[in-house]
Amino acid sequence: MTHNLLNFLVIAVGLGCGGSNQPNPGSNSDTDSGTQNNSDSQGSQDSSDSGADPCADNASEEIAANAEWLILDGASEVTYSLAQGVLSNEWVGSYGTYDLNTVETAGGNGFKLERPGTVVGVSVRWDNITQDDQAATIQVWPDFGSDGYMWDLENPTTDATRCLNESDEGAWIDYALEDPIVVDQPLHVFAGYHRTEADDVPEILFEDTWVESEPYHAGIRFVGVDDELYHLGMASTWYTWQVRLAVVYEDEIADENKPFQVDDALTASSRVAWGDYDNDGDDDLMTNGPALYENNGDGTFTSVTSEIVTYETSSSGGVWGDFNNDGCLDYFGQGTSYTAGDLLLENSCNENDDGVYLLTDVTTASGIADLTDERDCDGNDEEEYSPTEGSAWFDVDGDGFLDLYAANYECSSDYDYFKNYDDRLWRNNGDGTFTDWSDVAGIPTSNQAGRGATTGDYDQDGDTDLFVSNYRLDANFFLENNADGTVSDIAGTNGTKGEYVSGAYGHTIGAVFGDIDNDGDFDMVHANLAHPFYYWFSDRTQVLINDGTGIFTDEADDRGIYYRETHSNPTLFDADNDGDLDLFITCVYSERDSDFYTNEGDGVFVLSNYESGLLVQNGWGAAVADFDNDGDVDMLAGGALYRNDGASLSNHLKVRAIGIGPEHGGGNVSAIGAVITVTDGTSVMLRDVSGGSGTGVQNSLTQHFGLGSIGSVDQVSVLFPGGTTVNVDDVDANQTIWIREDGTWLVGEEWPDWDTL
Repeated sequence: MTHNLLNFLVIAVGLGCGGSNQPNPGSNSDTDSGTQNNSDSQGSQDSSDSGADPCADNASEEIAANAEWLILDGASEVTYSLAQGVLSNEWVGSYGTYDLNTVETAGGNGFKLERPGTVVGVSVRWDNITQDDQAATIQVWPDFGSDGYMWDLENPTTDATRCLNESDEGAWIDYALEDPIVVDQPLHVFAGYHRTEADDVPEILFEDTWVESEPYHAGIRFVGVDDELYHLGMASTWYTWQVRLAVVYEDEIADENKPFQVDDALTASSRVAWGDYDNDGDDDLMTNGPALYENNGDGTFTSVTSEIVTYETSSSGGVWGDFNNDGCLDYFGQGTSYTAGDLLLENSCNENDDGVYLLTDVTTASGIADLTDERDCDGNDEEEYSPTEGSAWFDVDGDGFLDLYAANYECSSDYDYFKNYDDRLWRNNGDGTFTDWSDVAGIPTSNQAGRGATTGDYDQDGDTDLFVSNYRLDANFFLENNADGTVSDIAGTNGTKGEYVSGAYGHTIGAVFGDIDNDGDFDMVHANLAHPFYYWFSDRTQVLINDGTGIFTDEADDRGIYYRETHSNPTLFDADNDGDLDLFITCVYSERDSDFYTNEGDGVFVLSNYESGLLVQNGWGAAVADFDNDGDVDMLAGGALYRNDGASLSNHLKVRAIGIGPEHGGGNVSAIGAVITVTDGTSVMLRDVSGGSGTGVQNSLTQHFGLGSIGSVDQVSVLFPGGTTVNVDDVDANQTIWIREDGTWLVGEEWPDWDTL
């Protein structure tokens, strides 16, 4: 869709994110966001800096002939410039009245490189060249949030100057970069200008239409305008500037040569849970609907929902867990609407010897009923359901039965706008029913916007703890298990609450535990949605490193994390079987790329989107499993199944923990909450069996360890919920080992016969 400038020239900036009467084009309904500004320099470019030759031409060389031009302009022949005074000269903002034509301004286009390359030049059309030998300087900036219209204004990558004459006005002027810019991933590069004064300076022409897209491809920064609210002043999507970018691309890597390949065996929604519901040794998949896909064991799936699943209400995302300890996985599905409740499906466990594992709706009989009168989203003064955005199974009271946590979200209607629902903890009574245990356990009732729930025995003390991701600038919860049926929120003391700036925290969506630096303790990744224009008080995505005592420190910058506006769900998994955890983070909003990072072995990540093949746009949840049992970890993200073909030649080990249940004095049969450690000499690899992570997603309960060239490991150790530890020594690579809580174990790909253990 194109939009005409003339309809907007007399009002503010048109479709900007500035004043209270202006919509925010890049953030959907999320008008706040949460991280600190970590930039050190003020990079405003002024061609008349003291002591500099005002017309030192450094960009007049010819641009390389093999350069490819990236062109965004051309939708219209009608152009304007700020020198023509086309914007409002009395724009009323939140903190003052401004002349938008004369304030300090930066404008430019955001070019998305399709693969790695080198930026070698820029071409620009100028207006308002008022004299001969007048300096006209362009700048090239790195991306800032990947929204397509904001860039890192304080830290330009380079600038280039041409000395122009009045006759050059309106012509395309080429700038060859003295220092070409290497861009090693498909990222945005911004090119444009930054002028601090508006008197008789060249202005770049812009068109009177813009093409609606997301990320937007052009922007303007009004520096100092309402900067009490906006980072470096008001920013807006903008009509396309007359700027082009010259790139020399590197050789293309053919899709078929990348390690991750899209597999058409399955397409599903992005909220997915892997689990072996039929106990045949391979992971099946449940997704929104609910919709169940049975793994056929040969790399294909069969949709079995209509034959297998009986349900009364739909769900969006959810988690597997054997709540009745009969040896078969049951399923909890999230009701994300206030008009429909949650869902509990009980697995028949093939009780009738008919060879079919039926999943039956037992929600009503279980007592899980999240009806509430705390909000009135539909305005009818009646009870409604709490929308559940995240969920997780864990044994809060140590009785061997899985309890259930539901992270409840917000009411976004006109009646109780952005008021939030309290979370719920459902205690498993051991007889198929559940009791609301929220008050007894001490679940915080501070009305935060719950978005995700992630389990893990972070302190390896034999009970399972829980992290709750909260949205809408709310503080997160870190619920430490007190081993008596209660929890304590320690987020404020262990570094996981979020960065508190000016009364706000952040928008945390998904989170995951994992030993990022292989030092034997659990670190965390929090995926935060952080809008660039609120950068000064935003919580960007955090990589929280455990100091060994349970205190977490954010080291995202030092660990190599690239700033994305809309990070959603993080997944830690060993993608290349080299023994360390790599990182994948989805991004929401259309055309927003996910991020895949390879771990360098010391917990430092390197962005590797292009060469991996794991490039997902507008993802939400993501989850991993070795669905084809070929020895490497595959992923489902953004609705697509990505088969890993790149790590199969390296050695691996898969470990499945099995509890013996409270009937035999043990913990839950799913072994959710177990910690598995693999050691070889001085190396340590740590995994946790999770009852849920992110925002209604779940990885396989089978834990995967990449071993590289190692042919065997010294020991596999499983710490079960309740404190029992089972060690197995001298385990060969390239097999699956099943370890039971009573100390028995065996090797094999299929679910073992209970009588053989």
